[in-house]
Amino acid sequence: MTKSLIYLAHDNLNRRKGALREANPENYEIVMVESERMLKSAKWHRQRIFFMLSAARHFARELESEGFKVHYIKAANTALGVKSLAADYGEVIAASPSSYRLTESLAAIGVKFLPNDFFMTPRDLFLNWAESQKSLKMENFYRWQRVRLNILMSGDEPEGGQWNYDADNRLPPPKRGHAWPEYPTHQRDALDLEVIAEISNLELVGEIDETPWGTTRAAGLAQLERFLDKAFSEFGPLEDAMTTQSWSLHHSLLSPYMNLGLITADEIVAAAIKRYRNGGIPLSSCEGFIRQIIGWREYINGIYWHFGPE
Repeated sequence: MTKSLIYLAHDNLNRRKGALREANPENYEIVMVESERMLKSAKWHRQRIFFMLSAARHFARELESEGFKVHYIKAANTALGVKSLAADYGEVIAASPSSYRLTESLAAIGVKFLPNDFFMTPRDLFLNWAESQKSLKMENFYRWQRVRLNILMSGDEPEGGQWNYDADNRLPPPKRGHAWPEYPTHQRDALDLEVIAEISNLELVGEIDETPWGTTRAAGLAQLERFLDKAFSEFGPLEDAMTTQSWSLHHSLLSPYMNLGLITADEIVAAAIKRYRNGGIPLSSCEGFIRQIIGWREYINGIYWHFGPE
């Protein structure tokens, strides 16, 4: 039987989600593409490119350990990389890309798309909401999300009697004596060092910090636990604070892991709600954190797809 080929983008690095969820090595092979156009289309920060490439290579290795054949290709652009293999397979499938340009280039070579479930709000559902509104206010979207997902709700009303606690979450940093959470640390392995060496000659900006960012799902899950244990309780009151004593303050540092799919929005929200229910976390911190994910992040993604490529 002819196998199907799954294209994995750099924001699809999770066995639980997207096109990989129902896949098995007997029926599917995987292609991942390092696009030269992507690498050279802008002067990216070196940390960003390192994180993306190393995470992809780590995930490819994980898939190989599960029995998948993985084609890891370097090509002038993504479509050419996929096309170089496509003729040998019954079909090529992918989770719907996160940009109009990649969607168009892959559609042009016959790639079949599955719904992208890395956001908690499907694109057609956001469109339905948007078409029902006189104005596209994020606050209205956020409240709709709270009701739709039944998050921090008491029946039809918001838990605690308020939809958000933003007005209370604007404290300045303590003048002295505050113990800011320590930065996470991650040891670089051989794949990390390989990527660092390969990108050393690219025209990038900035330098790679050796400690804060891991490049695997395990690192993302560890960072989630670190945030819940060390920073979550004071995230709310101090979320807008700025100080030279700490660059990360009480923020979660989860966005890179979430944006690559190493850890997903729904599992972050579930873990935060569970920790809040267990006690010790103020409602203002829990609500403020949840709002960034089911409100702002989902809203911006929906707006991008609603208004189109122009």
